[in-house]
Amino acid sequence: MIEVFSHSEVGGHAENEDAFIVEHHPADRQCWICTLADGQGGRSGGGRAARMAAQIEPEVAKKQPPSVLVDIWGWERFLRGADALVAKDSIAGFTTLIGFCVRDDRIIGGSNGDSAVAIFDATRNGYEVTINQFKNPPVGSGDAPFVTFATNLKPPWIVLAMSDGVWKYSRWEKIKEAGKTLRGKALIDDLLQSARLTKSGQLQDDFTLVVLQRDDQ
Repeated sequence: MIEVFSHSEVGGHAENEDAFIVEHHPADRQCWICTLADGQGGRSGGGRAARMAAQIEPEVAKKQPPSVLVDIWGWERFLRGADALVAKDSIAGFTTLIGFCVRDDRIIGGSNGDSAVAIFDATRNGYEVTINQFKNPPVGSGDAPFVTFATNLKPPWIVLAMSDGVWKYSRWEKIKEAGKTLRGKALIDDLLQSARLTKSGQLQDDFTLVVLQRDDQ
């Protein structure tokens, strides 16, 4: 059985400009759909762009049969559609965007920007499937390039989807160390604590982390 844990918290400014959705497909409770977006700073509308992008894609994906969601080209189409709709909004700015599904011990999706997805399973510890993604043009430009990914997951496994406020300040070394031994809420709490400033306990950037895990073999 797949379990899901998540945490999102503002850091360094007034509004949390990260957004995410993680939910099962209405026709298959073991088919999970996840999107994560991190609004781009430096111009207005990043938070709105992130919320739009994170919401558009799962609404489209849920209307497809679960069997369609294992098609890597389908995810590229979903992502490009979200980029186009955000670009048409006169108030929205730019954002990163990750979208994927997990079904039958397989992850399929795509991404643009510097948010990340990492996998821990029986054969890999902290393997980043989004390492070759493009940052520019960003989602909301109408011309964002997406890099797709698909790989099998060997139980027991963990999938981590995170904004850059996680990996930049928790650091990849810490993420890989924690992912080997911790699960669920304990894993999130450990990485959240490592991202905080030592003296003030404040976060330097918005922190959003989604954990999907399967412990049974």
